[in-house]
Amino acid sequence: MKRHSLRTVGVIQARMGSSRLPGKMMEDLCGVPLLTWVIERCKRASALDEIVIATTNNAEDDRLITIAQDLGAEVFRGSEKDVLSRFVVAAEQHNAEIVVRICADNPLVSPEEIDRLFEFYVMNLPDYAFNHVPRLNNNYPDGLGVEIFSKDFLKSINSVATDANYREHVTLWVWEHTDQVNIQTINCPSAYAYPDAKLDIDTPDDLMRMRTLCRHLRFDSKPAEILRWWRSLKEI
Repeated sequence: MKRHSLRTVGVIQARMGSSRLPGKMMEDLCGVPLLTWVIERCKRASALDEIVIATTNNAEDDRLITIAQDLGAEVFRGSEKDVLSRFVVAAEQHNAEIVVRICADNPLVSPEEIDRLFEFYVMNLPDYAFNHVPRLNNNYPDGLGVEIFSKDFLKSINSVATDANYREHVTLWVWEHTDQVNIQTINCPSAYAYPDAKLDIDTPDDLMRMRTLCRHLRFDSKPAEILRWWRSLKEI
C-alpha cells in the first residue's frame, strides 16, 4: 500500500513513429502489443495513483489511445517533437505532484522497482532519482526501472531547456547539467544486478530477443525471475 499522500502520476511516452523501429508500440509481444505489457506491469505498482499515456496528435497514434483506454489508462496528446512540453502539460492536467517517467519500449518495467524508487525518492527528495539504466554504479539492468522527479522540477527544466534535443529527450538536460542537479539512484538487489542486461526494445533484433524472453514470463513476473530467464537464454 502507498504510504504517502503525494499524488504520483506515471507518464508513459509512446508513439508509433519510432525512427529505428516504426510502429513498435503495436508490435506483437507474445500475443499482445508491446504497449500492453508496459501498461499492465505499471498497473501493479502501488506508488502510482494514475497512469497516463502521453502520445502525439498524429492520426497513427489513435491505436495507442484505444489500447490505453481499454486497459484503464488516461491519455494526453501533444507535440510529437516537443516531448518535454508534452510531459509538462500531461503532469499539470492530471494534477501530478510527483512524475514517474516510464519508457514505452520497456515491456518488463518492474512495479516492484517503481515502488522501491518511489519510497527512496520521498525519503530523500533529490531533484531526480532513477533506476532505469545502469549508471552511477547502481548495477541495474537497462529497462527494468523508471525516473522520478517532482512536477516543479519538471517545470524548471522546461523553462531552461531550450535546445531542440532537450525538448525531444525529456531528461537529457539533467544528465548534461549534473553539476546543477541533485541526482540519486539506488543499488540493484543482488538477485538481479546484471547491468549488461538489455531489456528495452530499440531495434528489430531487440524485439526478437524480447519475444524469446517473454515467452517464459507473465505480466506479474518478478525481477529475479526475469533475470534468471535472461541469464539462461543468454547462455544458450
